[in-house]
Amino acid sequence: MRKLLIGGLLCLLFGHLRAQIVNIEEYRITGTNDTTHWYGHLKGSGSVAKVKQQSLQFNAEARIQFKKDPHLILWLLNSSLLRAGDQNFQNQVFAHTRYNYKLSERWTAEAYAQIQSNPLQELNSRKLIGSGIRYRALKSGNGRQRMYLGASDMVEENIFTAPYPSNTRHRFSSYASITFRLGTQATLYSTSYWQPVWGLIKNYRFSSDWNLAVTIAKKVSLTSEFIYNYDSGLPETATASSYLWRNGLMWRF
Repeated sequence: MRKLLIGGLLCLLFGHLRAQIVNIEEYRITGTNDTTHWYGHLKGSGSVAKVKQQSLQFNAEARIQFKKDPHLILWLLNSSLLRAGDQNFQNQVFAHTRYNYKLSERWTAEAYAQIQSNPLQELNSRKLIGSGIRYRALKSGNGRQRMYLGASDMVEENIFTAPYPSNTRHRFSSYASITFRLGTQATLYSTSYWQPVWGLIKNYRFSSDWNLAVTIAKKVSLTSEFIYNYDSGLPETATASSYLWRNGLMWRF
C-alpha cells in the first residue's frame, strides 16, 4: 500500500495539469467483482473540421483505481487540445492522486494532491494538497441512485506568468455529487464544486460537470459531457469562465 501511495505522488510531482476544478466524483470507478481490486479505462475522442481554416480537437484520458476496503487509491491523467489555424485555444494536461479511507458505511476520510497548468489563464502551475471528509447522503435500495456531499481544507500555490505575482491560498472546498442510472444502458453523473478562499469569499472557484454514458456494447459506451468553470482569482487578462461540451467513445477494462 505504501509503495502505491509513493508511486502516485511521484506521478504528481512530474505531472503537468489543466487549470480547473477536477471532478473527482465523476472519475471514481466502481466494480462488481469483489475479488478484482484494480479498475481502469482508456478514453479518447477527436474531430477535424475546416471552413476558412482547419480546426482540431483531441482528448485522451486514463484512469487507474485500486480498491480494497477500507482503502481506495485513484490516479488520473488527462490531455486535451483545441487548435484553430496556428493558434491553440486549449492545451491542457493534468494528473491527480487521491487516497480514501472508509470510516463507516456513510463516512469516508480523503486526502489528495494535484498539479495543474493553463497558459490561457496566465497560470504556469498550480500545486495543491488537501484533506477532508465525504458523506453518502443518499443510496437507493438497489444502490443504483446515489448522492454524496464532501468538504475539505486545502492549500494551493499559484505561479502565474510574468508580470503577475505568485500567491499561496488557503481554500475551503465543497461538492455535491449525484449518480442516476437510467435503466441498464444509461448513466448520468453530475457534480458541482464551490471553492472560496478562507476569509475572502469573493475569491472563489465554481465548477459544474454533467456526464451521460450510454452503453452500446459490453465494454463500450457513447459519452456526452458538459463542463462549466468559473475562477474569480485569476489575473485580469485571463479568462475567468469557460465551458466545454464533448462527445466520444469510452472503453472500460
